[in-house]
Amino acid sequence: MDIVRSIFTYTALFLSLYFQVFLLLTYFGWRKKGMEDVPGYKSDANLPSVSIMVPCYNEERTVKKTITSLLELNYPREKLNIIVIDDGSKDSTWQVVQEFADNPSVTLLHKENEGSKFSALNFGLKHVHTEIVGCLDADSRVDSEALRHSVQWFSRDDVYGVVPSMVIDSPKSIMQYMQKVEYELSTYLRQALHRMESLYVAPGPLTLFRKEVFDKLGPYRQAHHTEDLEIALRMQIAGMRLVHAQESLVYTHGPRTWPQLLKQRVRWTYGFLKNIQDYRKYVFFGELGDLSIFILPLGFVSIIISVVALPILLINLITSIGNEAQQIAVSGIHVHAPSFDIFTIPSQAYALLGIVSLGILIATIIIARKVILKKPILSLDLVTLIIYPFFSGWWSAKSLYNAVTSKQDSWK
Repeated sequence: MDIVRSIFTYTALFLSLYFQVFLLLTYFGWRKKGMEDVPGYKSDANLPSVSIMVPCYNEERTVKKTITSLLELNYPREKLNIIVIDDGSKDSTWQVVQEFADNPSVTLLHKENEGSKFSALNFGLKHVHTEIVGCLDADSRVDSEALRHSVQWFSRDDVYGVVPSMVIDSPKSIMQYMQKVEYELSTYLRQALHRMESLYVAPGPLTLFRKEVFDKLGPYRQAHHTEDLEIALRMQIAGMRLVHAQESLVYTHGPRTWPQLLKQRVRWTYGFLKNIQDYRKYVFFGELGDLSIFILPLGFVSIIISVVALPILLINLITSIGNEAQQIAVSGIHVHAPSFDIFTIPSQAYALLGIVSLGILIATIIIARKVILKKPILSLDLVTLIIYPFFSGWWSAKSLYNAVTSKQDSWK
């Protein structure tokens, strides 16, 4: 058992370090030719017309703030249309959005609930008559300059989709602070994937598309309740470039409690696994370049590692607690003043590798914060990196089980 644990630990640490160093090199020194060139629009008259769809299901508490943030965007009002789709809400969402009924920039739509977000988005697409179309989840809000930053990429004819940067809005619980750190790391990762032309998710909060994406590829698909991942894969297969506008900032509310977070992440991870199964002929083969050969396989491997790591972490934790309890029972509680010197540094290879890996991880988060907040910040919420593997291992295991048994949760 100890041999198996050692082999797994060294393998996981090696892959983690390899991937982290690779991303650092990609972020700072390498990108595919042309990925940095953004001509931009010379005047507001040249800016494209944009529709932002806001699908809602029981969002009475947040939808007003979402629509208000869109109306406060620094964008020509005559070129912006906000399409609010109430997907058969059971609360007072429809009554709340009536406040915007007389606003010429807002279109209010109501439909019967069909149990999935993609049907609400496709209903909204029927009412889109602009060059660019996007979506904003009804629990999110946007920075006033976000749309301008994203739209500039469409001044390039080869760009068909633009993904923003996302941060957790006003975290309050431990779960939300953990997500805050995770989302900051995701911004760094998203920029690295952008430079590799390997973005494979077009997330709900303010991803923008040329309308012709849907005209040519068809509407959103059910895609195991991860339509944002499936449409991105379809675009990659069709050769439609998807990019990341790192200065385009969107604030979203992460799940506050563990049950809410578990449900969300199981849906996301399950959707990734099932979409990879649907598009398996593009995995490990070079048709999609780095996305096929490297990114998608590594995403699957990371889930397996997370699942296997969970029992090992729990065993190590229980063993450590047991040893400490046994020592206390034998010799009592002794409090010693902490001392630090060169001889206290762990000598085991896996411990050193773990420290290096954690150090690189913290450094990348600080880099991401510099990009998002324009200043590097070292704060206590980084402590959540220690507990994150326990939670991610749980939802990875549940997702893998659901994928094998084809057990799927609803959008609700």
